[in-house]
Amino acid sequence: MSSQGRRYAGLDNVMNEVLQAHRSLLSSSDLTTAVNSAFGKVGTAAEVDRVYVFETHVDDSGVTWASQRFEWVVAGVEPQIDNPELQNIALREAGYSRWLDCFLAFRPVYGSIEQFPEAEQPRLRQQGIRSLLILPVFVGGALWGFVGFDDCKRERNWCDAELDLLFALTITLGQVLAPGGRSDADAAATAAISLVSSMLTVHSTTLSETPMQALVERTRARLGAAVHAHRVFAEKCSSTRVNAQELFGGLQHHFSEIRTCIFEDDAQRSINIDVAPIEIGVEAALSVVMIITEVLTVLAERCEQALEAPDLTVTLRPHEQRGELTITARDSAGVPYPAQEPLDGMAHLMIRHLLNKLNATQSRSRIDGILFRLSFPL
Repeated sequence: MSSQGRRYAGLDNVMNEVLQAHRSLLSSSDLTTAVNSAFGKVGTAAEVDRVYVFETHVDDSGVTWASQRFEWVVAGVEPQIDNPELQNIALREAGYSRWLDCFLAFRPVYGSIEQFPEAEQPRLRQQGIRSLLILPVFVGGALWGFVGFDDCKRERNWCDAELDLLFALTITLGQVLAPGGRSDADAAATAAISLVSSMLTVHSTTLSETPMQALVERTRARLGAAVHAHRVFAEKCSSTRVNAQELFGGLQHHFSEIRTCIFEDDAQRSINIDVAPIEIGVEAALSVVMIITEVLTVLAERCEQALEAPDLTVTLRPHEQRGELTITARDSAGVPYPAQEPLDGMAHLMIRHLLNKLNATQSRSRIDGILFRLSFPL
């Protein structure tokens, strides 16, 4: 198997274990056992040596403290769960201001510790860490803690696909570790991951005509939609509603990445986002994001086969107390693409669930250039 093939296989394993962890964590009555089991399986799939959770809190003087709560380690690696130095760490005062600033900005910390600032390295070296990935956990729009993945054997980096998959795990952890603090946005993201998981099971156990690799790519894109939307929710929205213009602005990279992974020269193929600043409930907003992701992913698959890709415009406008979503396509000369059905059976099943959640109506268009159109109540 080529190195790229091994990489895809590794990502597939991580994806499957993250989704299995999602199911088991939400259904288990024994939280400690469920977390440790999930960490073991995800850690093994991700080929790391240690997985752990730290919970943070801010005291009355504004100091942010962190304490380790859970840990899994591979055989032969020293556990740190009983290390007193990993309890009640004042993050900024201990030299980890960069980490805290990244967490509060919804960004991960990752890479080889050789590339980290010198002030951060001594404690990491004492634990035998060579590379790590730290992801913040947000609950109810506030930082709850962080999850770490240590590699004690090699220097490595994590690709965007791995980050998305492991960020999905942090959303689930937030739900089970702090159930009393979750918001509508947390619940919507968790429900979206559950839907992605169930769709993967359905398509894996039925006679779907969609190739397995396409199924895997769609599953990753779906999880990426839930993860990136959850980040924007935590950063931008109130407890129940989000400004659509801000949401889609924050998801521009996600939508573009769907095409970038197919076309290396994607800079010449644009996705234009034309969204009005309307307020939408977070559950409805995430359903819209998932629908757009599905259409773009299927279109990218078809364009890969045809070795061409149109310029796309995603438009969301209010009309008579309803939101109207339209996805249009033109070629490089500005000519509308012929009217066509952009979805296959697998995508139709996914979108049918989302349309039901939205109470939306999909309009069948025979107008050239219009790939997809739907209307939903605001």
